[in-house]
Amino acid sequence: NHPVSGASGASSAALDAAPSLGRGQSSSPSAAPGQSASSPGLRGNLTVLSGKASLTTGWSGHASSPPVRDGTAGPLQVPSGWSIPRGAGGPLSVLVGAPISLHLAPAPALGPPSPLVVWRRGRTVLAAGTLGIEDSPPSLAPAYQARLRFDQATGALELRQAELEDSGHYTAEVIHAGRERELREVTVRVYEPLPQLAVIPADPVTEEGATALRLRCVGARPGQGQLSWSQDGRPLGAESGDGDGSARLRPDGIDLVIARPKRTDQANYTCRVQSPFGARQATTAVTVLYGPDPPVITISSDQDESPAHYVSVGSNVTLRCNAASRPPAELSWSLADPREAAVPAGPRLLLPGVGAAHTGAYACLAANPRTGLRRRGLLNLTVAAPPPGSPRCSLQGSPGDRSLLLRCTWPGGVPGASVQWTGLPRDVPAGPAPSSLLVSVPAGPQLSGVTFTCLGRHLAATRSCSVTPKAPQEVLLKLETDGSRSSEALVTLEATGCPPPARVSWAREGRPLAPGGGSRLKLSPDGRRLLLGNFSLDHDVGNYSVLCSGALRAGGDRITLTGPSISSWRLQPSDGAAVLTWDVERGCVISGFEVQARTERPEAGAIGLSGGAWTSLLLLGPRERSAVVILPSQPPGPWKLRVLPTLGGQPGTPSSSQSYRAGFILSPGAIAGIVLGTLLGLSLLAALLILLGCCACRLRGNYKKKPMIFPPATCTPEKTQNVTPVGTPQPALNGFATEPSPTWACPVVVPSQVSAAKGAPRTVRAATQV
Repeated sequence: NHPVSGASGASSAALDAAPSLGRGQSSSPSAAPGQSASSPGLRGNLTVLSGKASLTTGWSGHASSPPVRDGTAGPLQVPSGWSIPRGAGGPLSVLVGAPISLHLAPAPALGPPSPLVVWRRGRTVLAAGTLGIEDSPPSLAPAYQARLRFDQATGALELRQAELEDSGHYTAEVIHAGRERELREVTVRVYEPLPQLAVIPADPVTEEGATALRLRCVGARPGQGQLSWSQDGRPLGAESGDGDGSARLRPDGIDLVIARPKRTDQANYTCRVQSPFGARQATTAVTVLYGPDPPVITISSDQDESPAHYVSVGSNVTLRCNAASRPPAELSWSLADPREAAVPAGPRLLLPGVGAAHTGAYACLAANPRTGLRRRGLLNLTVAAPPPGSPRCSLQGSPGDRSLLLRCTWPGGVPGASVQWTGLPRDVPAGPAPSSLLVSVPAGPQLSGVTFTCLGRHLAATRSCSVTPKAPQEVLLKLETDGSRSSEALVTLEATGCPPPARVSWAREGRPLAPGGGSRLKLSPDGRRLLLGNFSLDHDVGNYSVLCSGALRAGGDRITLTGPSISSWRLQPSDGAAVLTWDVERGCVISGFEVQARTERPEAGAIGLSGGAWTSLLLLGPRERSAVVILPSQPPGPWKLRVLPTLGGQPGTPSSSQSYRAGFILSPGAIAGIVLGTLLGLSLLAALLILLGCCACRLRGNYKKKPMIFPPATCTPEKTQNVTPVGTPQPALNGFATEPSPTWACPVVVPSQVSAAKGAPRTVRAATQV
């Protein structure tokens, strides 16, 4: 095999590089330029020239490539005789009507014996002749005899007026007598001139899901070059598709078939014919109508973070509708509130200040005017407002106290809330239920102290309440009296230690009480408080009892109500005032206390406090148990004090009276200071006596060792002041007065021999105050 090149006459063509579209394309192995193909015998190159041949190591001739222009421009007139020389190992390109000249380069040697050259195209013998012998004419194929010319001098073959059928693989066999045969090969391709192209239908419109759309490249024929299709510049091959089985976009001759068009197939489609002599193309825009798709409604609210679940009452809500469609769909709305007269069209719907009436389904209607299709999208809008407060839990016993009835209610709200009990035994249904739930739990001692919780769930809130059944423990009656603002006293007996679900029953003197009606006895809603209105000391005092019984256990208490009285009291003076404290018995009905006083030295003809009558100095409430009274300076004491209990406007039994005399009284701080000072003085005196005893012992020991001479000691009386300066006498303490006394100080000199630094005796003097 040998690289060959050549040129041939051509008609008008537009030149551009492209792969060829034609018949029987084939290629031959190539060698590098300047090398000959190896075969047994003669070596050399086959050179294809325009007009005449020469013996060269490559191809020779004077043909050049015509200028290249865009295939979409007008035709370019090229002088006849032009062809596209083949590259190394490539085919020879020739236009229809131009001659095909094939030359042997180098030419076979003409020496004797003369070589025989046989030309074939495929298996068809075109020409055969002996070189250098003119008497022996070459043999030409009858079908091509009119167009063939064989040069017996060089072995060149010329085929005039090239046709499309002349494309193929040409072989030159050179036979030398007594030598091996030599083969030389070349591929020739014949092309028609590039035509003007157009795609029909022009700018077609189809619908998504249609059967098929066929695009035809008008003007393209086999033999003109390589025909190809592209979608928005992306080449389309025989296997172009989107994974839906067989290829939906496939070439079919000069047509492009788009099976079952989709919206993604909308694009610009280009058919292109390209040959070595140029390229031509034509483009059309395909429109694919589709939709509308099912509308999608989105919601937003100015108060809620997750409006897709619910929106709050009073918030401003915006609904947006989107439906994919070509052309864009026409949108309209259908509202949940039928009273809304004007419904705007368009992709957005505003609902200001939504309320309970806005709850419901909203529909977005999308219509495509080209396809005639209509779609509908729905959105259920929930407007939520939680019920007020929290769930309410209650507990009561069933008839016969065989079970506990637990009730949970949480009414109201938009939409209504659900309630559910937690902590119940497994065999007891716990809900949930809308708004209210009543469950029955079998009674037993093990339920005492167990907490049951009711969960209330709403779109906008989750809240709870709890109940804990307890058995009655330490039932106690408490007494409260209120009669300070009117002459009528209200007495209340409250039973404590009697939690639900126990029931309370009251009795007086062992007989059950029946409060209600027009009587003065009333019960609180839970029955744990007994109210006695306008309490009477003549009719309402006596023994009262309460019984707390239920499914878990029973207990009770009793109390005896008596008239107002004081059981004991005390009087203490303090800083010029009288401090009174007193006690009352349990069950004593008292609405207030009065602290009364009177003078023990009444003035003749005087009335009130000065005349010796009991006068109320303080009015106190029923819970008070002490008072501080500062008596006036006039009239002078001593005084009599007592405490008078009252019930409404009725006085009770007063306490006994005690005497009080005003005067100077040391405060507790002063008394404490005196006591501490006395103790400190005694401590100092004890320390001094111990010190004197130690000194005396040491002196006695020195006397035994060495006689000592004592100088005369003198004692001079000195008068010093006491801690309290002498002046105005202090006030009498409880009627007694004190006077300052002089203190005499006498220094006591006790000479003693003390070893000094140099052994000299030293005198030590001690002094003290007594």
